[in-house]
Amino acid sequence: MKTLMYPSPSVKDQGAKGAVLFDFDMTLVDSSIGITFCLNRLALSFGLARVSREEVVRTIGYPMDQAMGMLWGHFDPEWIDRYREHLVPLEYERMEPFPGTRETLSRLREEGLSLGVVSNRKRLVPAVESSGLKEFFLSVVGMEDVNKPKPDPEPVRLSLKILGGKVEEAFLVGDSEIDAEAARGSGVRFIGVTSGGRNREILLREGAWAVIDGIPELTGILL
Repeated sequence: MKTLMYPSPSVKDQGAKGAVLFDFDMTLVDSSIGITFCLNRLALSFGLARVSREEVVRTIGYPMDQAMGMLWGHFDPEWIDRYREHLVPLEYERMEPFPGTRETLSRLREEGLSLGVVSNRKRLVPAVESSGLKEFFLSVVGMEDVNKPKPDPEPVRLSLKILGGKVEEAFLVGDSEIDAEAARGSGVRFIGVTSGGRNREILLREGAWAVIDGIPELTGILL
C-alpha cells in the first residue's frame, strides 16, 4: 500500500544522512508468537488464564510488569523471574524478523544512515543478537540503560548521543503510541509501522510523519 505522509519535504529532497532509531518488538521482529507461547507456559505454572496472541500484541512495548498487569489484572514479581530464567530461550527460538527487514537495514547502512534500537525490553542485546540483526546497529538501548523507559524521551536522547545524531535529522520507527510519544518528547520525526496492529489512522493521529506497512518501505522515503 502507498505510504501516507504529511506534506513535508522528503529526506531524499533534503539530502540528509541522519540517524534512524527502531523499536524492536513488532517493528523489526514478529515476537508475538514466542511471547504468547511463553506467557501461556507461565500461566499454566501459576494457574492464570490463557491469553490470545491478539491480547498479547496490545501489550507488547510496555514494560513487562505493566504488560502482565494488563493481561491478568494484577502482577507478581515472581512471574517475571520465572519468565526470564526459564522461558526467554523459548521466546527467542520463535522470534523472526519481518520479511525484507534484514535487506532494508543493510541498504540503509550502505547509504550512510546510522541505525539504533530503542526498546523497553530488559536484556535487549541478547534478543537483538538472537534475531540476527545486531550487525546493523551502532546503538542498542534497552530498559536497563535508562532511568525512564519509553514513552519518556530519555532512551531516544541517549541513543542519539551514542550515535552522534542530530535531532532534526533523526527518525524513530515504531508500531505504537508509546513510540510516537517518545518521538514527540525528543523532537525526532516518528514513522509509524502497522505491523504491530495499530492502523494508519491511529498512527497518523499520534503525529506520524509517515506511515508504512513494513520496514522495506523505508527505502522509498529515506533514500
